[in-house]
Order: sequence, then structure tokens, then C-alpha cells
Amino acid sequence: MDTSNMSLMEIFSNPETIHSLSFGDKMLASTITMIMGLGITFTVLILIWIFIAIMGKVLGATGNKKAAPAAAAAAPAPAAEPAPAAASDDSLVAVIAAAVAAYTGANASNLVVKKIQRISGENTPWGVSGLEDRLETRKF
Repeated sequence: MDTSNMSLMEIFSNPETIHSLSFGDKMLASTITMIMGLGITFTVLILIWIFIAIMGKVLGATGNKKAAPAAAAAAPAPAAEPAPAAASDDSLVAVIAAAVAAYTGANASNLVVKKIQRISGENTPWGVSGLEDRLETRKF
């Protein structure tokens, strides 16, 4: 095969003619192949990055439109302190008695609710109990 009219890369790509190249030509062809491979790889990675950035903006724009009203609705409006539940509020007493009866499995007619009072403040008994449980699970 006549290699005089062939370019370096054509000779390098043919397994029969690669043996006719000198060490310097083989290194040059290897370097060109490496640079082409890296160039293609980085070009594809940049295209993927651009595609992901565009998709993020498109999806982020539609997500922000839905999240903005939800965030506005979720923000609590300052309200007056609710009035404490009165013992005469029969429906509240009935609901609490039914919940306790369902939890304990007892007959609701045997339950007597003596006092219902809303607890205010940051450290309610449920909050303190939850904090103690979290701290207890972290002990070694």
C-alpha cells in the first residue's frame, strides 16, 4: 500500500500501515486523537450543561408561579389570640371525649371531662415531651 499520498491520521487509523510510522509520528497521531476525543467529550458535556440550565429555568419559572401563591397562602396572617374553650362548648367536649374513648377503647359514656383549657406559650407539654424524646435517642 502506498502511504506517500495518505495523511498522518489516515495512516494511523489503518492497522496495517501503522507499523510504517516512526515513533514521533505515532506520538503525534496519538496526541491528535487524544485532543479530538477530549474536545468531543467536553463539547458534549457543555451541551448537556446548557440543556440542563435551560430546563432548570423553564421548570423553575413554572414552579415559581405555582409556589408563589402557595407561599403567600401559607404565610399566616397575624390573628388575635383565640378565646379559650369554655366548658359549656358541648361539641368540643364531645369530640375530645370520643377521641379519648377511641384511643383507650373505653365506653364514651363512662368518661367525664372536667376541664378543657388551651395552653399557650412556646413550651407546651407536647413540645417538651418531643424534645425529651429527641434528646433521649441521641444519647450513647
